[in-house]
Amino acid sequence: MVATDPQDIFYFAYGSNMDVDRKQDRTGRIREARRARLRRYRLAFNKRAQGGGVYANIVHSDSDDVWGVVYRCDPHAMEALDSYEGVDAGHYQRAPVSILLDNGSSVEAETYVAGERFLCPEGSPPRDYLERMLRGARHHGLPDAYIRRVESARRG
Repeated sequence: MVATDPQDIFYFAYGSNMDVDRKQDRTGRIREARRARLRRYRLAFNKRAQGGGVYANIVHSDSDDVWGVVYRCDPHAMEALDSYEGVDAGHYQRAPVSILLDNGSSVEAETYVAGERFLCPEGSPPRDYLERMLRGARHHGLPDAYIRRVESARRG
């Protein structure tokens, strides 16, 4: 995965933006998407959502990995994502990460991490949010064991 345009930005999605329809609705046509893994982080549902509930976030962990999708984006797509992710209001902030691809190579990417003011105790995400995550995870062929871990976040 090599940037063809020097302005291209690789974006690592681990939440609802893994869903192709959600991503295209927000940023337009997907130019490239690949399954990827972020090492030494774990998926946490500890980002307070407006109106209640929780959304996905990532937190450092020496023993876990987060699977997701790395998308090739132009600066306009990233600006659109910044707006949807509430960057100006502090909901999420962009963070640089090194992503591991299936072929063993790594890619420098950006992802979103919950802003400190919006962290809360871990909980179960809204059903529609989790369904988008799972649809995206299955579409991109994330490992079955990881999909089962995400599914376990369903409300009992």
